[in-house]
Amino acid sequence: MFKLGLANRKHAMLLPLLFSLTGAPAYAADLEAYTEEWPPYNYSQNGQVKGIATELLSAACEVARLDCEFNMVPWARAYATALAKPNTLVYTTARKPEREKDFLWVGPILPRTTWIFTRGNLAQKVADFKELAKHRVGAVRGEAAVRDLTAAGLPQTALVLDKSNAEVLKLLNGNMVDAMVDTEIGMAWNLRNARLPDSSVVKSLKLTDEGAYYFALNLKSDPAIVVRLQKALESLRSNGKIEALIRLYTQSPSANP
Repeated sequence: MFKLGLANRKHAMLLPLLFSLTGAPAYAADLEAYTEEWPPYNYSQNGQVKGIATELLSAACEVARLDCEFNMVPWARAYATALAKPNTLVYTTARKPEREKDFLWVGPILPRTTWIFTRGNLAQKVADFKELAKHRVGAVRGEAAVRDLTAAGLPQTALVLDKSNAEVLKLLNGNMVDAMVDTEIGMAWNLRNARLPDSSVVKSLKLTDEGAYYFALNLKSDPAIVVRLQKALESLRSNGKIEALIRLYTQSPSANP
C-alpha cells in the first residue's frame, strides 16, 4: 500500500503512457519512505498513508523538490528495507545509541519522551518503578518501550503486551492493566479516538527521554538528498509547521480517522 508524495502526482499521471511506449516503468522516486501502522505518527486511511510524521515528510519533500513514495508495511520489513536499499528511509524512528551508525539521520522531527500513564485512582500508589513492578503494565509488543520497562526493573510477569497503544488503552480502561506506556502526543490521540476524557489517565512516571524521533536513511543514500531534506525540515520548523501539525492531530476533532 502506498501513496505518492505531493510532488509525484504529475509523474504518476504519465505512467500508463510510458508503460505503453516502452513496456517498462520509466518512473523512479527520488526517495522511498517506509513506515508502519503507529497512529498518530503514521497510519493508513482509505488507501493513503497519513499521520503527523507522514505529513511532515511529505511537506519536506515538497520544499526540497524531491519525488517521495510512501509505503505502509510491517515495522520489521520497513526497518530492514531502509538498512539494505539506498535512497530509502524508515520512519518514525527513535535515534538511539545502538542505531547511530546504521543510518543517516534527518531530524529531529518530534520529541521522544515516553511516560507511564495510570488510572487516576492508582496515581498516588505508583510513586516509583519499584512500586510499579507490583502492578500490571501494558505496552505494545515489539516496541522499544518493552526494553525500557525491563531496563527500569520490571519483570516480564508484570508486562501485558498487545498490538497497539489503542488496544492497550482499552485494557487500561477495562481494568485489565493498571498502567501503560505512551508518549503525550500518542495518549492525547488515543483518548480522543476512544472518546475518553483527559482525566481518565494520569501521567505518573517518566520512562525515558532518550533520543528523539527522526527520518532514518540508508547509509548509501545520495548525500544531496539528505542535505536537501534536512534543510527543508529546518525551514518547516522555523515557520511553525511542525507545531501546527501536532496541534492538528491532538486538539482538532477533524483529525480523528
